[in-house]
Amino acid sequence: MKNEISIMIELQHYWDNVTKSESEIDRCRKSIKTWESRLNDISVKVSGTEAKVKTLKINLRKNELDLEEIDSKIKKVEQRKNQLKSEREIEAQNNELIILNDSKDKLEGVILEFMDNLEKAEQNLNDYKNEFTESDQQIKTDIEGLNIKIKNYQAESDLFKNKFNDLLPSLSPVNKSRFSKLISSKDGVAIAKLNGETCTRCNFQVPAAIAVSAAGQKSIEVCTNCGRFIY
Repeated sequence: MKNEISIMIELQHYWDNVTKSESEIDRCRKSIKTWESRLNDISVKVSGTEAKVKTLKINLRKNELDLEEIDSKIKKVEQRKNQLKSEREIEAQNNELIILNDSKDKLEGVILEFMDNLEKAEQNLNDYKNEFTESDQQIKTDIEGLNIKIKNYQAESDLFKNKFNDLLPSLSPVNKSRFSKLISSKDGVAIAKLNGETCTRCNFQVPAAIAVSAAGQKSIEVCTNCGRFIY
């Protein structure tokens, strides 16, 4: 009987190491996803800002062309004005010039705003590109390191899993079946140590007779609450 308990304790040790390694693998993979997500976020900022810069340049150029057209109209009106003789014609031309100059002033204001927004957008784009370059290099290095860790943890997990699988058949069929079922549970614990008469896994106080039997390893006992093997 003592040998069976000793085997279970050893099996639990192997399985705890498997669980620990797989937990570390999961943590590393989550970190990789976090880094990749961060890099993708910066990439989206770069793409979005590039599109914004392109749109601002198109709109700026369109307004500059409109301004050139207004300037051309103003020059033509001023040239015709010198050839006019009647006050009515001169007044009409002056009103046209007022309208054109007012449109010109507004358009110049719009152009200045576009130029200011374009300057800010180009600065942001430059900052995002620099951030992407720096982050890309660092993140690739970090991910490479995490992949190495994953490889090492996987090797460690496989090692202990093989030891576990090699030793498991040493249990009697009945105990092997129960132990396998318990070890496959969510917490992966099949055997727990007693602290006096208390199961250290579920904190339940087992009957004194069972505790004495388990402590003396006179027979294989299980916790009357959680069903795990106890020793």
